[in-house]
Amino acid sequence: MIVRLFEAPRELVFRNWIDPEHVQEWFAPDGYTTTHCRIDARPGGAWRVEYRSSRGEPYVEHGRFIEVSAPERLVFSLTQEHAGGRGRETVVTVAFAQFGALTEMHFRQTGFDSAEWRSGNAEGWMECFRKLAAHFAARHSTAASVAERELRALFSAWSQASVERDLDASMAPIADHVVSYEHDAPLQYVGAAAVREVCRRGLDAAHGDFRWDVPDLQIVVRGDIAVTWGLNRMRGHAPGQPEVTSWSRGTRVFQKIDGAWKLIHQHVSFPCDPETMAALPDLRP
Repeated sequence: MIVRLFEAPRELVFRNWIDPEHVQEWFAPDGYTTTHCRIDARPGGAWRVEYRSSRGEPYVEHGRFIEVSAPERLVFSLTQEHAGGRGRETVVTVAFAQFGALTEMHFRQTGFDSAEWRSGNAEGWMECFRKLAAHFAARHSTAASVAERELRALFSAWSQASVERDLDASMAPIADHVVSYEHDAPLQYVGAAAVREVCRRGLDAAHGDFRWDVPDLQIVVRGDIAVTWGLNRMRGHAPGQPEVTSWSRGTRVFQKIDGAWKLIHQHVSFPCDPETMAALPDLRP
């Protein structure tokens, strides 16, 4: 199950799943371009999306609608084709609920025959949903959407700072009075100096190529306060070794201070085994 909040009315979010003009703008992972989209949004109606990678490799996803209940629910089959191969048919269920100016989307895809296939699809969908959120922001130029773009740019710069091992750039969006709940004792770190030390230790411990990002980043803005949450993806690639990926959870609160977004609170944690209480950073979403 993937749950996302979008700053758009439910009717608009629903329409972005059935209108080819909208779908082609987000229905492909990062680095892929949609080349054809056809949708007949009625029970038994067919849909088909074709897209290409940056190297020109063609991909096709297609299926038929099982249920179309506007604007609450969609159910459709999905089959993937690539390089002459055809995957098993899966079934996607998407439900939409209105919460004020926000729409909560519940997404579920079933029919996988391996955890690896399921995880790969989940990562692709998270990238698509990030593009869908950006699609709404582009169509609705409001103060909130401007703030969201600023925060997404902040996270992008944050990620690049980790690649470059730039501690000063990593600390740039941190407020002096930040309170951070970390993975390790003493659990609560107060002030930018304390958080800087945590960041320094993390960068020093990372070997080879390293970066972190939040593929499923969610953002809600209210005035000069913004709340973000999502799963932190940390990837390391030491010379001669396979890439290692770990995940943790992160909730962050920002405040607009002197015209810039500053982190005033964050809460990060690893999932754990309920019996042994051991951290499980290698779990995948």
